[in-house]
Amino acid sequence: MNYLEGIEVIQKYTSGSSVEPVLRFIMNVPHNEEAFANALDEIGGINRYPDTFVGILSFISFILGQKSKMNQLYETALNRYESLNQITSKKRPTEEEAKIKRTLTDFILKIEKVFEIQDLTDESLVKELNRFVSEANLYGVTDNELKNLKLASKTVALIEPHLDKQRENYYQYKKLSSVMTRLIRIADYILDEAKLGTS
Repeated sequence: MNYLEGIEVIQKYTSGSSVEPVLRFIMNVPHNEEAFANALDEIGGINRYPDTFVGILSFISFILGQKSKMNQLYETALNRYESLNQITSKKRPTEEEAKIKRTLTDFILKIEKVFEIQDLTDESLVKELNRFVSEANLYGVTDNELKNLKLASKTVALIEPHLDKQRENYYQYKKLSSVMTRLIRIADYILDEAKLGTS
């Protein structure tokens, strides 16, 4: 992993420009999913996040990975909703069909709300990372030195509220993920039933 390239990407960010290049770099930062998942409850209790630059990038990378998984479920749910819509546009929906459509809609909207919060939080974090990188004068620093680079306490104080938000998003994804998986399974079952009824 070339962190120096990442530093350049973060440095290039300017207020109002797209955060996507920075997020793409962070997404590729290695993270231990299991370790972060286990540590999150503990972080909540003692309110401590990684205090190194790379540690923070790993944490954000972990959260972005959770969002990506949620996005796959979201896309699948939209697809099932669309299929149910096609079936019910030709006939009056059964009680089951109407109910699953309503429930899917509710949870699709809930996911969109979490995505909105995540997008705003991502933007705030990128701004703080950009400020840290600009003020830290990292000219000539090696990749190895970067791995051990500690964040300034001022940066930690500015970044923590956004990391708290990310932690909340993680728990929302966790909760919504099990519900969406179940809803998609039910939708598949109802769609199969509907296909059998029309064949």
